[in-house]
Amino acid sequence: MKLHILAALLIGTTAPLLLATPQIVIGDLKLQRANLADDTGDQVREYIPAGETLDHWNRLASVRILKKEKDSKKYLTRVADEVKQSNPAASSRFFQNDKKQTVLDFITFAPAESPVKYAEWNLMRAHYVKGSGLVVFQYALRLYRINADSINLIVAEREKMMGPFVEATFDEKDDGIIPSRPDLETNVERLAPEGWESPERKID
Repeated sequence: MKLHILAALLIGTTAPLLLATPQIVIGDLKLQRANLADDTGDQVREYIPAGETLDHWNRLASVRILKKEKDSKKYLTRVADEVKQSNPAASSRFFQNDKKQTVLDFITFAPAESPVKYAEWNLMRAHYVKGSGLVVFQYALRLYRINADSINLIVAEREKMMGPFVEATFDEKDDGIIPSRPDLETNVERLAPEGWESPERKID
């Protein structure tokens, strides 16, 4: 099965986003809706920071509803296997906290035929909603310059975003004003790597 990396989907337009564009917040990061059409039947919503486009972005979040999927553990494990097969340098691992919340952490790279080279680090979590399907949340950081400092950038991003990503609701705000979430400030510490375990390949 072809690997579906949500962060690589090119849906929507590269036109500048308007202030009234729906927004979400993950920690202290605000992202604007990138695929603007709501009435097309698409089951993917993607968000990027203001000033970035789906042709060239550094951070991207997405929500996808998979109507034919129900088991989050099987789905995340399958994605992890596909990541491993996609590129010899690609890697994946699971993190799990004391609340049994599981996050798939993985790194992929641009396809060989891509004119633009990059490394892409991702976080992914999923849960089943009866009557809708499997809801998959994803956050990605894309690095276009790969050097000795790249791993340090990814580690810093993981420590900063793991907690907020797990806590984020991905609820949209239409007025362009996103209230602050003081409670998220402590989540970065509480859910930093030292508060997570990396379980075996199979998710319990």
